[in-house]
Amino acid sequence: MEEKFDVVIAGAGASGLMCAWQCGRQGKKVLVMEKNETAGKKILASGNGRCNFSNLRMRTSCYHGEKEKIDKILEAFPADKAIEQMEEIGIFYKERDGYLYPYTGQAVTVRDFLVNACKRCGVQFLFETKVAKVVHKNNEFTIWAKGGVKVKADALVLACGGKVNKPCGGDGSGYLLARSLGHRVTKLYPALTGLKAEGAEWEMLAGVRMPGEVSLWIDGKKVADERGEIQIVKDGISGIPVFQLCSQAAAALDAGSQAICELDFLPDWDNEKVEQWMEKYGREYLQGIVHKKWVKVLEKKKNLAELLKQYPVKITDTFGMERAQVTAGGVPLSEVDIPSMESKKVENLYLTGELLDVDGICGGYNLHFAWATGYLCARQITADQEA
Repeated sequence: MEEKFDVVIAGAGASGLMCAWQCGRQGKKVLVMEKNETAGKKILASGNGRCNFSNLRMRTSCYHGEKEKIDKILEAFPADKAIEQMEEIGIFYKERDGYLYPYTGQAVTVRDFLVNACKRCGVQFLFETKVAKVVHKNNEFTIWAKGGVKVKADALVLACGGKVNKPCGGDGSGYLLARSLGHRVTKLYPALTGLKAEGAEWEMLAGVRMPGEVSLWIDGKKVADERGEIQIVKDGISGIPVFQLCSQAAAALDAGSQAICELDFLPDWDNEKVEQWMEKYGREYLQGIVHKKWVKVLEKKKNLAELLKQYPVKITDTFGMERAQVTAGGVPLSEVDIPSMESKKVENLYLTGELLDVDGICGGYNLHFAWATGYLCARQITADQEA
């Protein structure tokens, strides 16, 4: 007879670890099945290894997805709840412009403390164990994994992550499991990555970093803009402002629409001030306001004042899933009860984190969503099983 668990969690990422700890501390028999050789590989990569785990400026507008449902999740698990949970396992934080980091400045602190908290609660882990098949019958889940593993569970949590970052295990297998259990999966796009651009100037400009603003135009209509450091790479544009616009651009291109990014070199100057500067100093002083590599591109162009505020960049593609940080798309929130995260298709099935059709901007928002959904589904599981 196969071993039976109260809860089996497919995935030992941020949402899976949070869920496992919350269920384990309530005395549940928990098994976490992880396809990688260790837990939390994507946590280790977050925030350039510093783990920006949440943000004090937690707003629904920082996410793409079904806004009303996202708002309910954030109401049930705000930033101070994330801080509280971290402090409970011994992780203290420091704050910078609203961004929250572990006090050590190391992502490994968050990963290790979460794993240790799980183990203290008796949570069991199986690594290099990828869930291959799930059957729900007679109010019970039977879960098969590669390597001949077979277990049963009263509740199953799909916390498998997305389709990006293969070195961290992002293979999209969770979407296949969700589909096999009756869920729909929307079109998947890369999010938080750069954009490939048409033009010969990018290779010469590669390596340039500049403050500015990026506006995204879809079929001639402005849909969003972001400020910050813009990075030029050999095949296009990158940097946090570009990352924030990526998923919208990807969806537009997939739909056959035209995507144009306009670069504003001087976002704090209005058009009149740029014109006045041009009249006073002219092209020969251009290096006083833009990088010298950009001077070579701009100095021979007409309408220079206009280009300094609206330099058009025709987008041809994103940098793809292999270079993205987050997956946009997934199981629609309309198919999940909010805020319990329980499937509306299968009783006692829960879906969390990147598997869902929600993606956030840079700044700790995606990790926060993972903590939130992992915590909320555990709260529901423990309440249901106690009842």
